[in-house]
Amino acid sequence: MVRARANQKRVRKKPNILSRIFVWWIFPVLITGNKRDVEEDDLIVPSKKFNSERQGEYFERYWFEEVSAAERENREPSLWKALRRAYWVQYMPGAIFVLIISALRTVQPLLFSQLLSYWSVDSDMQQLDAGLYALAMLGINFITMMCTHHNNLFVMRFSMKVKIAASSLLFRKLLRMSQVSVGDVAGGKLVNLLSNDVARFDYAFMFLHYLWVVPLQVGVVLYFVYDAAGWAPYVGLFGVIIIILPLQAGLTKLTGVVRRMTAKRTDRRIKLMSEIINGIQIYPIQQYFGIITMNVTLILPMAFASFSEMLISLERIQGFLLLDERSDIQITPKVNGAGSKLFNNSKKGGLDTGIVLPTKYSPTETNIARPIQEEPNMADYPVQLNKVSASWADVNDTKEMTLKNISLRVRKNKLCAVIGPVGSGKTSLLQLLLKELPVASGNLSISGTMSYASQEPWLFPATVRENILFGLDYDVAKYKEVCKVCSLLPDFKQFPYGDLSLVGERGVSLSGGQRARINLARAIYREADIYLLDDPLSAVDANVGRQLFDGCIKGYLSGKTCILVTHQIHYLKAADFIVVLNEGSIENMGSYDELMKTGTEFSMLLSDQASEGTDTDKKERPAMMRGISKVSVKSDDNDGEEKIQVLEAEERQSGSLKWDVLARYMKAVNSWCIVLMAFLVLVITQGAATTGDYWLSFWTNQVDAYIKDLPEGENPDTALNAQVGLLTTGQYLIVLGSLILAIIVLTQLRIISFVVMTMRASENLHNTIYEKLIVAIMRFFDTNPSGRVLNRFSKDMGAMDELLPRSMLETVQMYLSLASVLVLNATALPWTLIPTSVLLFVFVFLLKWYINAAQAVKRLEGTTKSPVFGMINSTISGLSTIRSSNSQDRLLTSFDDAQNLHTSAFYTFLGGSTAFGLYLDALCLIYLGIVMSIFILGDFGELIPVGSVGLAVSQSMVLTMMLQMAAKFTADFLGQMTAVERVLEYTKLPTEENMETGPTTPPKGWPSAGEVTFSNVYLKYSPDDPPVLKDLNFAIKSGWKVGVVGRTGAGKSSLISALFRLSDITGSIKIDGLDTQGIAKKLLRSKISIIPQEPVLFSASLRYNLDPFDDYCDDDIWRALEQVELKESIPALDYKVSEGGSNFSMGQRQLVCLARAILRSNKILIMDEATANVDPQTDALIQKTIRKQFATCTVLTIAHRLNTIMDSDRVLVMDQGVAAEFDHPYILLSNPNSKFSSMVKETGDNMSKILFEVAKTKYESDSKTA
Repeated sequence: MVRARANQKRVRKKPNILSRIFVWWIFPVLITGNKRDVEEDDLIVPSKKFNSERQGEYFERYWFEEVSAAERENREPSLWKALRRAYWVQYMPGAIFVLIISALRTVQPLLFSQLLSYWSVDSDMQQLDAGLYALAMLGINFITMMCTHHNNLFVMRFSMKVKIAASSLLFRKLLRMSQVSVGDVAGGKLVNLLSNDVARFDYAFMFLHYLWVVPLQVGVVLYFVYDAAGWAPYVGLFGVIIIILPLQAGLTKLTGVVRRMTAKRTDRRIKLMSEIINGIQIYPIQQYFGIITMNVTLILPMAFASFSEMLISLERIQGFLLLDERSDIQITPKVNGAGSKLFNNSKKGGLDTGIVLPTKYSPTETNIARPIQEEPNMADYPVQLNKVSASWADVNDTKEMTLKNISLRVRKNKLCAVIGPVGSGKTSLLQLLLKELPVASGNLSISGTMSYASQEPWLFPATVRENILFGLDYDVAKYKEVCKVCSLLPDFKQFPYGDLSLVGERGVSLSGGQRARINLARAIYREADIYLLDDPLSAVDANVGRQLFDGCIKGYLSGKTCILVTHQIHYLKAADFIVVLNEGSIENMGSYDELMKTGTEFSMLLSDQASEGTDTDKKERPAMMRGISKVSVKSDDNDGEEKIQVLEAEERQSGSLKWDVLARYMKAVNSWCIVLMAFLVLVITQGAATTGDYWLSFWTNQVDAYIKDLPEGENPDTALNAQVGLLTTGQYLIVLGSLILAIIVLTQLRIISFVVMTMRASENLHNTIYEKLIVAIMRFFDTNPSGRVLNRFSKDMGAMDELLPRSMLETVQMYLSLASVLVLNATALPWTLIPTSVLLFVFVFLLKWYINAAQAVKRLEGTTKSPVFGMINSTISGLSTIRSSNSQDRLLTSFDDAQNLHTSAFYTFLGGSTAFGLYLDALCLIYLGIVMSIFILGDFGELIPVGSVGLAVSQSMVLTMMLQMAAKFTADFLGQMTAVERVLEYTKLPTEENMETGPTTPPKGWPSAGEVTFSNVYLKYSPDDPPVLKDLNFAIKSGWKVGVVGRTGAGKSSLISALFRLSDITGSIKIDGLDTQGIAKKLLRSKISIIPQEPVLFSASLRYNLDPFDDYCDDDIWRALEQVELKESIPALDYKVSEGGSNFSMGQRQLVCLARAILRSNKILIMDEATANVDPQTDALIQKTIRKQFATCTVLTIAHRLNTIMDSDRVLVMDQGVAAEFDHPYILLSNPNSKFSSMVKETGDNMSKILFEVAKTKYESDSKTA
């Protein structure tokens, strides 16, 4: 959750009227930026009308009104209409600026033509009149300058306001979306909408007024043209219109098609990157480099778009807003500022649309798809289901029901346990009670407030305490008690900052058990009537599990209604009521004794139950423990100031942009021929344009000389064959026409060559940083939230793809044009070089002074966008938890705070660019006054041809405009180059060494035996940290089944990291006699299979998830699925897997991973607590499958349930990074003082005897076969 500390420190300082007019309010930041880096505290705080919360609530009201109007008029809602109604009044003042600017620019040529006549041969204009005309021009230019820059500032501020409103509206929509819609959309599309689509408002609103102003301006200009030259020019004009308009219409239509395709491909690219980032700890292990790269590089080229239209972005945002959402979301002022909500009851264009209903939420009576009738005995049974069927898919398809005909009543203040095999619908039942699963039929009644602990722990990047409190007040006594019953106090003593330590995104710095207990503590700390706990005991060992069950569930929650989903059936005897689910239906229910008497499979299961496991926490990530402790562990009674761990700041460059960035960007084109060709075409094009200008000047001078030499009273010959100077009139026209045709062709070649050059650079840079990212060291992902990484692949790559090419082309073209203007001016009158040189010197000085600060602000604007993207990923993964605790307001506040900080950075950058442009224009205006004064006061008479004078003056006017444009383009170009700079930073990521090649090349078929030997192995996660593995020495023979056990922080996960070489080690690890240090990591990891504790599936087909390289035939894949008993659950191999595998249960995802391991048939298999989230039957299936399919393989099992490793060949007991014990489990148990014996004793006397007998039987069997 984002804490906007900078927003709390920074206070808005309201500028006075002069400061507003002359933009003085930005100068403190510009001055600061030239002294040091600009920080968040230095940013300008915009007025409250740019507040994210305020704009979100304001625009949301108009959007809901549009939805209601569309429903009444039987049409699809239009986001454009909502925008128009909400903001047209605020946008219209810009029309005044545009009218003034257009009128003055229309008058400027008239004044200039009058001034130009002063230097004509037959002019009788007095010097005073010429001076007045010049003053009038300067005055008009000054007014135009002020209006132009304030209009630009006004429009950009307005666009910023609309972007803020649209972004806030999108996030509000996310908080209301149904789980089905979230699974369809995923985070990639929303990130793309927020990073690229809303950014298109800038250009759209900048030119929107010109749609009606330009026709007026053209009409006035045409009148003056007619008055001066008659009908002749109209022939050419209408010819151009006839040719250009159809071409423009066709190009616009083509652009729209390309834009839509681009947007879809970009969504897919960012979605894929999001999955890679979220599952990065699995990717390097699972050897998916090639297939991931193929997907990214195939999708990416189609994502390089041409410049887009705002309406297409509006269409995409509108499509997201019309997605299906939950119909029962609580109405709050922030989540729904309009006091309304969408009720999904109509279909428009294939999308579910809503109708605005002013409904009132009651915590004791909730509406789900139909009015709920209060039952007379709700007080005794707060949870009641009557023949409820529900589906994640189409609620009208009775064959696809997730839950079928559920009838259930849960008594108040009782513990109801829900059990069943994998995929039976246990989690879906809780989602139904949370109103996340849509009801198809039946009645559901809930009386009371609810608190929910999800099966997959949801943690956000903040301190442990903030994750537990989740916005609630800090009650010290209650907090301490909750942490005690959730067995967290011992963990706090391990953390470097106690409970004020940061957990990292998704809790990466914690072990699985720690994440689960913090997740449980958050649910318990919240006061509620009903507690829904989704398998919270699966990630902890037997001892901790017993403490949680007795102290928390049966102790602290006694007197509360509690529904517990569990696979630990040994706790069922303490439950008041038990529900047995199977295939979405209730198979049986009743008390423990009642079910035992039924003689069903349940009673046999209980009689033969497999027992509690003993491993501690699921999988510890050592990042928290390897953090450097700056303070001692905080005592709960400490009255002193508590120090909080601060999230590591995002790396940001300082100083001016280095030329090396541009050089590396050009180098990324990977073809200097293309670069040289692009710039050569640019130079030739500009040369042709300059030649055209010079040719017109030359022709004008020749005509002037021809007329001057005519005898008095003789009219000039206007025929095409008339000799005018050196050439005939026809020849002049032929040369001019040829130059125009050449310019047209060269302009198209210029665009094509630049598009090819920049596209290649973007594609190659994307692939480079992707390849760097995929092999980055694990510490990078521990310390960098996903929002930061996605920011590089969305906002920064979007700027490189679409904004930078245009900006670079405009900048280079402008400087070439500027050079040509300077040459023409010098040719016409060398004296102009003196003021021009001074002007250029001051121009370069001001540009450098501005750029120093602007780049610092632009970099800050880039980094402040990362938390916004991070909020998207975090919110999507925790929607159920967020909504169950009614914490939408808190998340929305965090989002608004993050967006407000980014708004401050963008607003500061906007103010700086406005001030720079304004004062540079003023400088150019002074220059123009000097040039005109030279020509007017100099009285050069006939020394200078009128054509040269007119050219020099006109080019001086052009020069003032070009200098301002060049400055603007340069600043914009360098601003966009910061995106390249940020992308290039990722080319220097610390990466793993020897990925593709190594000094040792294993023989074909290696490893053939699967022997593993650790010799003097030490492992550190960074050179400054203490070792987490210490002097490991043990040997695992071929085919051995080895169980690995140990407490939290013992080093179990670090053992896997060492085996896969995810971190550097000292000592040696040999597989079949070959030291893995010398083997390419890519090859090494491909030879070891793993079934992780947190299975990651891609949003692709099931076939892709099982066989990404198409190495196996369909029969092999189906056979693997059959062996893990998933064949009947899968309709087809092309079955679509949702993002993260969300349409599979946790246990089913584990089985998919097992099927994948079966297909690969490696000699070494790692089981990283893979059975923690499955029921005993599935656990038994997995163990049976492993014994059968991997009978000759070496298997290392990170144990969670001791019964799964008691028949192992060896048990490795890890303790504080040391191999404390390594022997046969029976031998270890024969020593009553061994650590393993103490673990087994913790399971209880009866279970200890059972486990001992299993180990003894295995030992005797091995002795006989030895």
